[in-house]
Amino acid sequence: MHNRGVPKRITFLLPYFPPDVAADGQLFALLARELAARGHRVQVLTYKPRYQGLSEVAPRRENLDGVSVRRWWAPGGKSLWARALGAWWLMCSGAWRALFCRGTLIVPSSPPGLALAAWQLSLLGRRYLYVLHDIHPELGLALGAMKPGAAAGLVRLAGNLAMGRAQAVITLTEGMKQVARARSPHARVEVQPNWVDLDAIAPKPRQPAPGAPLIIQYSGNMGVLHDLEGLTRAAGRLTGVELHYVGRGVRLAEIKALAQREQWKQVKFFDYKPLSELAASLGDCDVAAIALTARADRLAMPSKLQGILASGRPLLCLAGPDTELGALVEREQAGLTVKNPADAEEIAAAIERLRDPELRKAMGQRARRLAEERYGVARAADVYEQLA
Repeated sequence: MHNRGVPKRITFLLPYFPPDVAADGQLFALLARELAARGHRVQVLTYKPRYQGLSEVAPRRENLDGVSVRRWWAPGGKSLWARALGAWWLMCSGAWRALFCRGTLIVPSSPPGLALAAWQLSLLGRRYLYVLHDIHPELGLALGAMKPGAAAGLVRLAGNLAMGRAQAVITLTEGMKQVARARSPHARVEVQPNWVDLDAIAPKPRQPAPGAPLIIQYSGNMGVLHDLEGLTRAAGRLTGVELHYVGRGVRLAEIKALAQREQWKQVKFFDYKPLSELAASLGDCDVAAIALTARADRLAMPSKLQGILASGRPLLCLAGPDTELGALVEREQAGLTVKNPADAEEIAAAIERLRDPELRKAMGQRARRLAEERYGVARAADVYEQLA
């Protein structure tokens, strides 16, 4: 369903973009390139790389596969005042930069300042698509990262304003759509899951030496959404198993401390891989772990899911079967879901089942087939192309 009409102008206003390793930035990079390949005039307005404290050198202006990229400085810092300054700066600088760019804006839900920038421009007649990758303040409140009060009220107001004037609100799941509709009953809400480059990420058979350990990999952000202690304890107690953590996040220090305290040498840690090495990294395991706390159900969905499916690896799903993520894995038989992600014994039992190479092969094949049927970047581009 590629575009055959007049090329459209599309501008992405993003907090992160490659070479930043943030998953959202990598996803939007794929989408931007696909839309540019269809003949649309695509521009990305973003900031200098700074995700998870990683600093990469990137030019202020460049053209990537037909996508015009413009970067500028943004403040850092983790204190409350630094984060408030950052939110204000993103809103003001984003609105100013986007003011001089034509076409439909595409903005994510985080940070809220970018959505407010789009909302301000909509008062001048600008169209925008609002992409809800997570729903705040509900998610922050559910996780205890935010308390009820003025700050939560301001975040809710920003989201409501952004949803109310958007050309369309795009959520990742049906559950998130229901929450968004409850918040903004008159908004047009569409469901479009995240996507993956099916050519760049493809199944790569592993040929481990006889007696080699079963490798379980958790790749990506280790944040408050992810209960990983049970997985770490399960892997630490098993023989013939290695658990590889690839990435960073607020939970990294406590997971490292646990593994060091218990002297579990089979629990290993690696830093983020650049986008060019993502396919090889995802294929460097026998089982891919994915986690989402039940408190975040209907409020978020891990962005790593589609890449894992495309790599043809079976999933060890650390989310209850009554969650959207757990139900998807069980329904598609693409892996095993544990009922209690904090129960090391239940996770260990699931890992024991996944030692069966034929079971892993069958699950991995179903995972890849699911990615091909639902999650290719071309399918996502069809939706964004129509909405823009």
